[in-house]
Amino acid sequence: MVAEVTASGVDTVSFAFRPEGRSYFDVVEAFRAKPHRHGSAGSLVADERGPDGGRVMLFGASSGAEPGRAGVVAIESRLGALLSMDSEDHRLVAADRLHLGGVTARVLVAEQLGVDPGPATEVRRYDLASELRFRAACDGLAFLRTVAGLVPARARGTVEVNADGSVMTAYARTAKRGVVHARIYDKGRESGSDPPGHRVRIESQNRPPKSRRHHPEALSQLDLKATFGRTMNPYLQADELVVAGADGAVAELVARAVRGEISHNRAERLAGSVAFLKHGGRAVYDRDGSNRVRNNERSARRLKALRDAGIVLSDELPAESTVPVSELLRDAVSRFTV
Repeated sequence: MVAEVTASGVDTVSFAFRPEGRSYFDVVEAFRAKPHRHGSAGSLVADERGPDGGRVMLFGASSGAEPGRAGVVAIESRLGALLSMDSEDHRLVAADRLHLGGVTARVLVAEQLGVDPGPATEVRRYDLASELRFRAACDGLAFLRTVAGLVPARARGTVEVNADGSVMTAYARTAKRGVVHARIYDKGRESGSDPPGHRVRIESQNRPPKSRRHHPEALSQLDLKATFGRTMNPYLQADELVVAGADGAVAELVARAVRGEISHNRAERLAGSVAFLKHGGRAVYDRDGSNRVRNNERSARRLKALRDAGIVLSDELPAESTVPVSELLRDAVSRFTV
């Protein structure tokens, strides 16, 4: 296997507390006595970070909301850092420990404000992630480039590219507002932990509306495969997809013909296109008989025909290499089954 899932779990998380009556006023008074700034949605955000590196936020205080209705105290942090009290802890933590995160979050908020906010009532945000470890950097980079080229159905795909032209991050966003639902990115390069192409993170960002939020203990017991899979669905809706070098592409075409997934005639025709592109490059199609350069419509049609058959031809991979994009995505999703 060119890659394996090395870690899966929860990364960033936000717990909410809803103190009522006099308790809410005590929290507001304690919060305003601390250095803070104004944040989004009328919130106040504490300047001080806890040992976990997270921040405490207060909603409702600046709008005069009725205590117990709109008043919310929240903390946002990484679950691993929260549980270890170490801001440098970037581990992905199993979702069944979310309830422990809620308990720890209450302690941190109480210590920071000097007032107990009460038990965590809901999880405002939880980011689920799986990490792929690629043995060869070229395989990881080809995987990222291929995913970046997918156009999510009912969503908008955007891409961040590094100065060297390699893909850093591929996003799946909502079509209208552009809210990020999922991203696939080069975690090794981003964090400095690995050379480019070796450590790729697949991340699902979940911010459920208030009516669909869960108590930490309830969420910790749920099968989150459907949640992680939902945000990955724009990528998984594509046909069975591989990215391959020239020889790997031909081997894949033969295998699919043998399995009956495509006709032998189609496989032979596409394999011929791969051979022409391997030995002559795009110029073999994009020059006419007088050797004048034409537009690249001819080679583009061949490449599209291959893509329609589920194969992305890569010049960056060794000729014999094949990276099973759809299979790797499905493996990452499967790790969230209880």
